[in-house]
Amino acid sequence: MEYNTILYLFNSMKRILATWIVCLCWGALYATPLVPFNVTLLEQLKAGYLKGDKQVVHYIDFFEKVADKYIKMSPLSVTSKKKLPPSKDPRDYMTLSPYWWPDSTKTDGLPYIRRDGQRNPEVYEYPERENANCLGDATICLGVLYYITGKEIYAKTCANFLRTWFTDPKFGMNPNMIYAQYVPGMKTIRGSGFIDSRRFCHALSAAKLINGSANWSDSDKKKLSDWATAFCYWMENSTQGQKESHATNNHGLWYETIHLMVLAYLDRTDRIKEVTEQSILPKIGAQVADDGSLPQELKRTLSLHYSTFVLEALTEANQITSQIGINLWETPALNKKKISQAVAYLYPYYLNPEKWKYKQIKPFNQSRAAIVLYEAGIALNNQRYLDAAKKIGLKYSSSDIETLLYLVLKKE
Repeated sequence: MEYNTILYLFNSMKRILATWIVCLCWGALYATPLVPFNVTLLEQLKAGYLKGDKQVVHYIDFFEKVADKYIKMSPLSVTSKKKLPPSKDPRDYMTLSPYWWPDSTKTDGLPYIRRDGQRNPEVYEYPERENANCLGDATICLGVLYYITGKEIYAKTCANFLRTWFTDPKFGMNPNMIYAQYVPGMKTIRGSGFIDSRRFCHALSAAKLINGSANWSDSDKKKLSDWATAFCYWMENSTQGQKESHATNNHGLWYETIHLMVLAYLDRTDRIKEVTEQSILPKIGAQVADDGSLPQELKRTLSLHYSTFVLEALTEANQITSQIGINLWETPALNKKKISQAVAYLYPYYLNPEKWKYKQIKPFNQSRAAIVLYEAGIALNNQRYLDAAKKIGLKYSSSDIETLLYLVLKKE
């Protein structure tokens, strides 16, 4: 073969290799982040916005108006508390367990006693719960808007919220949940307060949506990664974390979903697979009855609410696991139980909540069923669920940011 021919082939191979590397890097840079959101809907909204689709642009305009209040809001911190935890450290997260009340037979009311489903108004004296809710809403709204529109004001504001709540040396939260859902007078260590962390772990997920912004530096990413690593260690190794991981009701499944959120932020796909196979699927097998009901939730005074709460946890978990090839809706536990059995059981009651035959002492928010049925319908290729989800629908709401991606279900 002539030298010029060899040289031509060599240079051609170099160009092909260079092009392949560029494409690979481009794909990695702009790959959809590993988050507990419906990434298909996220990308559809982004594509529609960039194309100038009038319906999508109008919809995003609505949420940009919602975002204005977050832009004007001071960042939230766990140190904005009225009562200090027993540690006396204002950076320790602390809330009151909502269904526990002073014992009227005791002079000091201690220890508090439980009234399931009845919220003690004292919970509002511990602002972390509401602040964590607001943090999750704010960062999801801002992160999604930045990811879709590319407007730096949203990334800048989101970054300020994240720094203040998590990594600020004065205001940032200590990476533990020792005093979450505290019960005055109780000396037993409880793990149930860990479920509060789902609220601010949504903010971790939102952080991945602003990774391309100049307002979210490598130093910011490193500090938040360090915080998430420390929190993950605490949840996996603390007495409270271990207690919650063994909970036999919705708490156990939410523990694992939160676990996946943190691991997803850290891009630990190896551990996500382990947790799914070794923890989530066995819990599904243990909690789903032969008829598809969730017996641990049927005992509650808000039984339809808590049955749905289980499906919401698994919906978020599946948003993560499906990105690594595991469809939780279809994957059976060792005893062949599937979460699809639970949605089949609840389906008729989602359409007609008044026919629910167990205790539900407060009205059920039917819009929650719309999202569950939509996600189940997509995952199971079940048109009946999709039709039901659209029939129930979602109303435009400035206070329900978790529905932001679901334009497909919105009703004016």
